[in-house]
Amino acid sequence: MDTNALLSTGHIALWFLLLGLFLPRLTLFIAWLETGIPINPLPDLVNLIGWLFFPRFLIAFYIYTDQGANNIWFWAYIVLGIAGFVGEGGYAHRRVIRRRTTVSRDGATTTTVEEEEV
Repeated sequence: MDTNALLSTGHIALWFLLLGLFLPRLTLFIAWLETGIPINPLPDLVNLIGWLFFPRFLIAFYIYTDQGANNIWFWAYIVLGIAGFVGEGGYAHRRVIRRRTTVSRDGATTTTVEEEEV
């Protein structure tokens, strides 16, 4: 396998590929403001939905249409997209905080906080 073919950026700018690994939505927005998104056969509505929900996979599709799947950029975006889906779900549900407020007859309130790992 040729190393130049593996690392080539094709018609997509290098700043787009590098910044897109870390901040894909911001990268797509900046590219849309500056020069437009990379040329692709998708309708604008699909590009918008991809930007909202699947930005890394959308950039991977752009790379695939430009250079094919035999490229390290394509596989980097696929791997990071899958890692994002797998890793994001559990973080928000690890800790549960329960607050209980009791009011006595004289009007004083007492709040107890319970934290537990789920």
